[in-house]
Amino acid sequence: MLRIFNIEVKKDRICCNYEPEKSGKTGYIEMNADATEILKVDYSEYEFSKKTYVAQARNKIATVLNNSGHLPNELYAVWY
Repeated sequence: MLRIFNIEVKKDRICCNYEPEKSGKTGYIEMNADATEILKVDYSEYEFSKKTYVAQARNKIATVLNNSGHLPNELYAVWY
């Protein structure tokens, strides 16, 4: 499970924090305004260099943005 929070939509980018698996170890992501390209990442210490959570966060944001046209302040991504 992935918590995506503090989602901010700025003129040319989307910024957010993320927390994998209720770990308390957060990271930060900046992506372009349509969520197709990651611009900056401060990885969570929970990542263990797999980058799975950043990819899941980008995918969730892109899906919600494409489906509704706007983003809430917080999202959750779950997969299995």
